Amino acid sequence: MKVSGKTKFLVVLAVICAGVIGTLATVVNTHPSRVPAETIDWNLTLIGNGGNEKVLAFDELKELPSYEGHGGFFSTVGMKYGPFECKGVLVENLCTLVGGIEPSNTLWVSAPDGYLMVFTYDQVQGDIITYDPATLREMPHTDLKMILMYEQDGALIPEDDGRPLRIAIVSSNDGFVTEGHYWVKWVNKIEIRTPGR
Repeated sequence: MKVSGKTKFLVVLAVICAGVIGTLATVVNTHPSRVPAETIDWNLTLIGNGGNEKVLAFDELKELPSYEGHGGFFSTVGMKYGPFECKGVLVENLCTLVGGIEPSNTLWVSAPDGYLMVFTYDQVQGDIITYDPATLREMPHTDLKMILMYEQDGALIPEDDGRPLRIAIVSSNDGFVTEGHYWVKWVNKIEIRTPGR
């Protein structure tokens, strides 16, 4: 049977399309959320003001309702980082798991390397000074949220950036940075305290 040039072209085109579709299907099945499947052996300890304690494994934390926003920061020498696309759990929601946080409380966030940052109730609610990323001068910004981040730019947080859990100050839009010391790396404990007790 004689096959025309047009028929040959259509056959070749069909083979190419089938190959492309197969490749895309493989990619989607392998990385459905662009985050490679990987086991993270890390626990977060939450301690409430009344002493009640809850420990969450990394996978359990990721099953909680998430919040996504933009955020960046600068170091003490003025080096700027970000803005990043950040995904994590609202810190206020984590506090709720152990009784909640009240205006008279402070939040102690710590890491295995000994780093400790104490936040006020208002800071947990997003009352944090923001800066213009170009001039590093103070500028107003609303809609800030404090999250415990587990994804940065659609992937697990790089090791040097605080993998697997890091505090991030984010908003639904970018165009601001905050001070870097708020962005606690390698967070493994969050404790609610009342000063003086």
